[in-house]
Amino acid sequence: MLCKHIVVNGLDAPETPMAIEHAFYVSSLLGAQQITIVEEIMSKEIQVDVEDDRTLKKANIIKQRIRHREDSRVNTIVCSLPENITKGIKVKTQSIFGKRGYSIGHYAEVVRADLLVMNAPIKTSIWDRIFPHDIEYILSDLPTDLLIVRK
Repeated sequence: MLCKHIVVNGLDAPETPMAIEHAFYVSSLLGAQQITIVEEIMSKEIQVDVEDDRTLKKANIIKQRIRHREDSRVNTIVCSLPENITKGIKVKTQSIFGKRGYSIGHYAEVVRADLLVMNAPIKTSIWDRIFPHDIEYILSDLPTDLLIVRK
């Protein structure tokens, strides 16, 4: 099967550069033509109740600033990668707002990605066993093939 499109998690996390690098490496091996780096932004980062035109405009400005900040962070990561694994691959960044894990899984399904690359969750306490990680949303309903990257 030919792999055409890879979606990779672009979270602001220490493991993300490694996940993005692995996505490019795998894409060069599988012959993928496009990688989409998805920045999942939680809705609570906006923190504006939209009640009228003025607050709607404020919310949109905040969203644009967050998108610009995330795109800049991701572009820095991509530019630091070796050229031999990034050459010939179309790179797209996409900011999505919503619940982490669920949003990227749904996005990968909608764009019909051939592979989804995610960071492995880091378990740190008993609370991690009670509250689900973003990866658990994806595992409950696999939208596509999945590659989990762990240090």
